[in-house]
Amino acid sequence: MEEGRGDNFYGVSTNRLKMELLKEIHLKDIVQLSMLEIRHKIAELEAKLNTDDEGGEWKGRYETQLEKQIVSLEEKMEKIHRNPSDRLSSIRSV
Repeated sequence: MEEGRGDNFYGVSTNRLKMELLKEIHLKDIVQLSMLEIRHKIAELEAKLNTDDEGGEWKGRYETQLEKQIVSLEEKMEKIHRNPSDRLSSIRSV
């Protein structure tokens, strides 16, 4: 619509009004399509985030296993320090 006319449709042909309506419908469709694309992208990013969280879970399990191994090695070192004459005892107890 031309600027300065406001909402006054006098003197505007019905064909012109139909064209304006079609343009508005087209713009609305574009906005709706954009919204769908954004929602799809959000879903992809959330799925990726969940996948990354699973990687974090793996890291946590790995760190727990390392901590257990450290404790085990520290216990073996204590045994060696208590009985230095039998240094191979820690290997035989495995």
